[in-house]
Amino acid sequence: MAKLTAYMTGLALSIMISINGLLGTATNVFFSNVIYHGVGFILLGVLVGIAGKKAEHKVKFIYFIPGMLGSITILLNNYVMQSIGVTLMVAFTLVGQVLTSLIIDYLGLLGKPKLSITRKQLSGILVMIVGLVVMVI
Repeated sequence: MAKLTAYMTGLALSIMISINGLLGTATNVFFSNVIYHGVGFILLGVLVGIAGKKAEHKVKFIYFIPGMLGSITILLNNYVMQSIGVTLMVAFTLVGQVLTSLIIDYLGLLGKPKLSITRKQLSGILVMIVGLVVMVI
């Protein structure tokens, strides 16, 4: 079920990047970023209200970094997507995510346990990089 959910997240991300990129083109990348996060904030507020969840302890500053990175990522997606399109935007993003994830796992960064990198993982990222090169050439 987790793999299906991850796949569905990928579908949603491609649609999100496409539509948000269109909004960025029609207005500007900053306005589309505000709309993206504003709508997300409202939806999350409703969901939290329904679930009745609240923070049980103080939150460290490091836990705010993903929100900041998310805003920057959406801003850059909107900017870059206008010139390279959705397919290349998603392809570059995926290669960047997988490479970074492998490094985080291998080095045990951000409080994660160290994990060894398998030959399958290395082969997979190599295929992704070759695929990206073929797409760009």
